[in-house]
Amino acid sequence: MEIKRLLCIPLLVVTFMSCQQEKKASSDDVTVMWTSFLSDLEAKDKVAFKHSSDKTIRCYDCLENTPSEVQQMNLLRENDSLWYDKIYDDFIYIPIDSFIAKDYDILFNQKFIRILRENETVISNEDKNGVAFAHILVTTTLPTAFFEGGQHIFSFKKNKNDEWKLNEIGTIP
Repeated sequence: MEIKRLLCIPLLVVTFMSCQQEKKASSDDVTVMWTSFLSDLEAKDKVAFKHSSDKTIRCYDCLENTPSEVQQMNLLRENDSLWYDKIYDDFIYIPIDSFIAKDYDILFNQKFIRILRENETVISNEDKNGVAFAHILVTTTLPTAFFEGGQHIFSFKKNKNDEWKLNEIGTIP
């Protein structure tokens, strides 16, 4: 009985180390992807951005990033009883070509890209129904005595070709 216990210890150690390395490899994969993504943003490489993105990007902020868009959204809220459903079921999903044409330059200015590169970043992995997601959270507004601060979240989904594709940009709070 004592021999069995002694043999189990190395097996547990090997199993634990194997799991740790697998988790580290996954995190390294996401880190490499994020670093490449930031480099493409700095180079303003919209072709690479399109390649690293899904067909649509879920982006609420993209609905109200110009004064005319704010006005359109206010009119929708005031005049359409189904405004909430329309926003969250339809409008929030921006086709990639439209995102690049209308939102890319507004969102990814040099100041914002510098913040993404320099500020605190947290990587969170998720498996949802067999699909791998990586969520990159970046503190983009530091907390003050009067404000809790804010983060941007960039969510990437791994496709069937084992490539990470940007599918959501959001803010917290």
